[in-house]
Amino acid sequence: MATERDPSELAAFLALISSVLQNERGLRADSEHQAEENARLLDALRERQVLLERLAQLQRGIVDRLPVHEVLDAVVESACELLDCRVGILWIADPDDPDHSAAVATMGADEELLERRRQPTDEGLSGRAISERTLVVADAVIGAGHDDDLADFPHDGLTAAMAAPVFERSRVVGSLGVASTEPGRVYEARDQQVLLSLAEHASLALNHARAGEEAVHEALHDSLTGLPNRSLFLDRMRHALARAERGLEPVAVLFCDLDGFKTVNDSLGHRTGDRLLVSVAERLIECLRPADTIARLGGDEFAVLLEELREPGDAARAAQRLLDALKAPFDLRGREFFISASIGIAAGAGDAETLLRDADLAMYRAKGRGKGRYAVYEPGMHTAIVERLELEVDLKRALEREELAVVYQPVFSLLDGRVTGVEALVRWHHPTRGVVMPENFVPLAEESGLIGELGRWVLRKACHQGALWRAKYPGHPGLGIGVNISGAQLQEPGLVQEVADALAESQLDATGLMLEITETALMESFDNAIEQMDALNDLGVDLAIDDFGTGYSSLRYLRRLPLDVMKIEKSFVGGIGGPGEEAELLRAIVDLAGIFGLRVVAEGIERPDQRERLLELGCELGQGHLLAEPLDAADADALLLRVGLLGGEGAGPSGPPAGDPSSPATIERQVDRGAD
Repeated sequence: MATERDPSELAAFLALISSVLQNERGLRADSEHQAEENARLLDALRERQVLLERLAQLQRGIVDRLPVHEVLDAVVESACELLDCRVGILWIADPDDPDHSAAVATMGADEELLERRRQPTDEGLSGRAISERTLVVADAVIGAGHDDDLADFPHDGLTAAMAAPVFERSRVVGSLGVASTEPGRVYEARDQQVLLSLAEHASLALNHARAGEEAVHEALHDSLTGLPNRSLFLDRMRHALARAERGLEPVAVLFCDLDGFKTVNDSLGHRTGDRLLVSVAERLIECLRPADTIARLGGDEFAVLLEELREPGDAARAAQRLLDALKAPFDLRGREFFISASIGIAAGAGDAETLLRDADLAMYRAKGRGKGRYAVYEPGMHTAIVERLELEVDLKRALEREELAVVYQPVFSLLDGRVTGVEALVRWHHPTRGVVMPENFVPLAEESGLIGELGRWVLRKACHQGALWRAKYPGHPGLGIGVNISGAQLQEPGLVQEVADALAESQLDATGLMLEITETALMESFDNAIEQMDALNDLGVDLAIDDFGTGYSSLRYLRRLPLDVMKIEKSFVGGIGGPGEEAELLRAIVDLAGIFGLRVVAEGIERPDQRERLLELGCELGQGHLLAEPLDAADADALLLRVGLLGGEGAGPSGPPAGDPSSPATIERQVDRGAD
């Protein structure tokens, strides 16, 4: 018979069962909650993994230098897929029109967007993201009346959108936006972070592309002027020559080298030289057509590629335009500089390197003819350039071995035949070439940097000889010696000290020295020339403007120069006394010199009628082959003794004609037809 349980025991048992069941339910609930949480975490991890994979793909595309439009397309596609949005757009401001943006990448856009592809930069949600520089949202939580915000997402049925700014080097340049058609769509913090991450990668792609473009640009362009460099120029030449071979218009190359730029760089510093190069480049660009290419090859060398030439003379006319563009002074921080160029022209077919080399050779021919000229390439120039290079080596050796000599050409009073001074001229006695004239080696000395050494040597020799004559003829202190100073020497900071040292070493009084500076050299850097000439004037030496009439000086410039003498260029003298004489022009020059209180010396007097006409025009001093050719020191001394410092034979108006045995021009002399 069953024993009845105590009711209290039954109650305790039921309570235990209830507790166990309750614990079971709690554990089951906790387990279900944990499972749900784990599922959420797993989903989040999966989403995170997908995001990271997408970002990694984008980064690989950027590093692998995929075209930037492909990377940006992938950014928009990733945004739509990861955020489950119907429309995605990347707006980027137009660099040429910052007030408008262009849709550079889209997904899910309708025909309206694809047709216009542009909108005002400040329009819609993208405009807000750009102006506020932060992510902006328009969804069911932030507001339903956001039609204006959705204006830049032209698509039917859109309910929510958000946009994040896109940067390029810390500057907002656009926005990445997505839009949804899901009713009640809300963009959670996670969604917003995804869009920000993708916008950052769009920024990274733009910055990387910009850096790549700049690297390519820097590799192909000159960093100072921004012009194409040699590599890009040769590449464009190759393409132009290929087109020419297919029957299109021929091409030509101009090789342009600045005259005397090294002097500017050495005397005034590289900063001034750089500013001058930039200014020169700007002027040259203005002379060319849009289809032409100008490049800086390095240093002071420029090259121009001319395409679509209609006539054979087009290249020469283009070269002359470039030369004319450089004639006006350059204003560099309040100082005026004059600079010219030598241009070589080569035209035709062949390879780019050969054509450029031919133009380079022609440039040297132009430079050998004088500054501010152009020359057209001819096959024989190769031999001439080799000879020129050999001559440069020989000149350096000649300075070391003292193969050079100084000769002296007297300056006469045309009134009474009195010798008033002499001009020192340099001659080169080459061991195999014979006598080399100054016009054949002085420009070479300037280009090779030897002009300073050459000029100092001539100055010392001339001062020494001048001191000897001063001591020998003490009763004639007016006898002076003239020395030519080149434009390169005039730019050297140490010129004044060099002159002072030469005077001190020779013990020549400063009044016995006259420095002759060409008008062209003065105008190359007028402000610097003024400073140098003022300092030389303070030493007490006389200063002459040589070859007057060949440069571009004006009365404004002449008024500021501390001059004592004006020497008229021999071409003006050669034009008088015959048909079509230039007497009136010469008279104007003499009158101008009188206004400024300058003594006038006419150079290149070769005929008696020229001497007579000069006297009629008021010019009382002259030099030239009619009066006396350049003589070595001994023969010049003999001339001084024979003719006398007080006048007499030969040089006066009533003296014997040239060629007469008693004429000073027939005294033993060096046959030197290249002198004045």
